[in-house]
Amino acid sequence: MAPTPPHQPIRILFVGGHGRSGSTLVSRALGAAEGAACVGELRYLWTQGVAKNQLCGCSRKFRRCAFWQEVGQAAFGGWRNVDAAEMAELHRSVMRIRHVPRYVLPGATGAFAQRVHRYAETMAAVYRGIAEVSGSPVIVDSSKFPTSALLLRRVSGIDLRIVQLVRGPHGVVHSWSRVVRRADKNGRLMATHSPAQTAAEWLAFNAAIESFRLTSTPWTLLRYEDFVAQPHRELSRVLEFAGLPSAGTPFLGDGTIDLPADHSVAGNPMRIRTGVVPLKADEEWRSAMRPARRRLITAFTAPGMLRYGYPLR
Repeated sequence: MAPTPPHQPIRILFVGGHGRSGSTLVSRALGAAEGAACVGELRYLWTQGVAKNQLCGCSRKFRRCAFWQEVGQAAFGGWRNVDAAEMAELHRSVMRIRHVPRYVLPGATGAFAQRVHRYAETMAAVYRGIAEVSGSPVIVDSSKFPTSALLLRRVSGIDLRIVQLVRGPHGVVHSWSRVVRRADKNGRLMATHSPAQTAAEWLAFNAAIESFRLTSTPWTLLRYEDFVAQPHRELSRVLEFAGLPSAGTPFLGDGTIDLPADHSVAGNPMRIRTGVVPLKADEEWRSAMRPARRRLITAFTAPGMLRYGYPLR
């Protein structure tokens, strides 16, 4: 596949929403389609990839992954020419959720605006490197955070398209409360959040991502439950939204998906899993969650549940 010509914008399909909503599975499915490349949660590039040398989705360490080394060479003449610790700190200083208003309100100036500009220009080089090395017209970035999407609007040479991925709040809350060991990080435990924090973030993150409907940025909604129930229909719809052929999904079977290895820099531990994977909604919360907690989550997230078509009963 020929690389994107330098004068053409790089098309980014950004999967946004709250964590534990199936973004790793969805982004990998999109990245398996003809003309797309999945790079996982690129917001963690500097920490998990360049600095800590953790596993790429291809099961090689970042510094031993030929794809990412070629990207670094194309973007900067090698990752050694970028201070990863400085970039990670720059990322933290401009990407916190509390900075959303500073991205949205016009006229932002001063040190914050300068940091945003510098980080955006650095990431522009990264995306150009990914486009050159992958040769794919569409890059799938599952960073999810609203600030990551807002930053992309400031990256030069980017054609940004937003996929808002929503999963029912009870499943998200239950997933964040489970203790899970990461196969991609030597058995380290995944982070956990309290039900109250998760429910509040579920509302806030989804509201922030949906606000892109009010901008000129193309936006579409995808529910996790719809994707696993009707993968051909939903994936074809999103691929058409991305400007890719909807017929390029031979990896989808009858209730299964055949996942190839990709180069996701970060994400859920299943990012290193390849081969045939069953497509089935994780509904463990229905039997594991106490009725009282279920009612509290429903009451707290009711506006969002109604908004995205989830029944309150």
